[in-house]
Amino acid sequence: MSLDLIKEIFSALPDCKEWHAHLLSFTHSKRHGTTYNCRRIELEPSERLRVLIQDISSGYIGEGKNKLNKYVDVREYDGTCNTTTVYRIREDNPDIEIDLDALLQGIADSDSEADPFSMKAQAYVLCGNMRRDDEDHQIKLISMNTPITTLKNRFWHDKGKFWEIPDKVLNLRTSMNVIIYDRTVYFLDMSGETLFNMERAYKLKCSEAIDEIEGLKIISDPDMFRSTASSGQNPRRFAAFSKSKLQLLTKKRNREKAAKYFKIPLTEDKQFDTSQKVDAENLVKVLCGKAMWDVLEEVPVEVDGSKDWVS
Repeated sequence: MSLDLIKEIFSALPDCKEWHAHLLSFTHSKRHGTTYNCRRIELEPSERLRVLIQDISSGYIGEGKNKLNKYVDVREYDGTCNTTTVYRIREDNPDIEIDLDALLQGIADSDSEADPFSMKAQAYVLCGNMRRDDEDHQIKLISMNTPITTLKNRFWHDKGKFWEIPDKVLNLRTSMNVIIYDRTVYFLDMSGETLFNMERAYKLKCSEAIDEIEGLKIISDPDMFRSTASSGQNPRRFAAFSKSKLQLLTKKRNREKAAKYFKIPLTEDKQFDTSQKVDAENLVKVLCGKAMWDVLEEVPVEVDGSKDWVS
């Protein structure tokens, strides 16, 4: 994966067709899942929306302060928080699959009559169509900054005096946090996690993974492992949990290899000794792609994440 598509999207924004804007509010519920509500908004003068789109494009690919310059790669979402990485989530990812459908449906059902000030919008969405490779693609740009605000200590000028602005105003920032290209999601920063309640998703994945690990009887102290794996930053690490690595560790020789490289002790019957928190956490790092072996210095290293080697 490269940044070429992201750059292409921002470059093409001024030429995209059928732009429209929506306020977005959402709620997360254990019982009902995530609910998205949208309110379509019109700007006057009508060409002002086009000006906003141009400003967004220029901010990301224009000369001078280019917001895309800080990014070095695109990576599948794995729970890490690298500010120089764009994280991609495919539509069939179970962590967002249901919420993505609900979000797109919420935008499609956007209301144009509801009171925009009573909906407590948490974000705004720009929707347009992009022509690429002789095909039309749907583009959605989402800013996670609260768009309805009160301007404190801001005044407008009239008749020689400055007057307080008492009413709420619409404030559309030009910094985007999420891109949806057709049905593929890109996080430009971690604020997009809130949109899809990713914390709930990786905590659920963490719990299910712990159950699976315990069931394989490869750890000596399930209680300590569960306590460690489900606390601190470890649930986030399970966003990148690898079932294939876990299956490899069902073989004794692979557990011996992992124990040797990453200094995780084994019991006499070749289970990972997880009676100590540090050893339980090191096993989490191995299973979640955060532990690698430096072949030159021959030492274990902790990493944010990994991707296929390109030669």
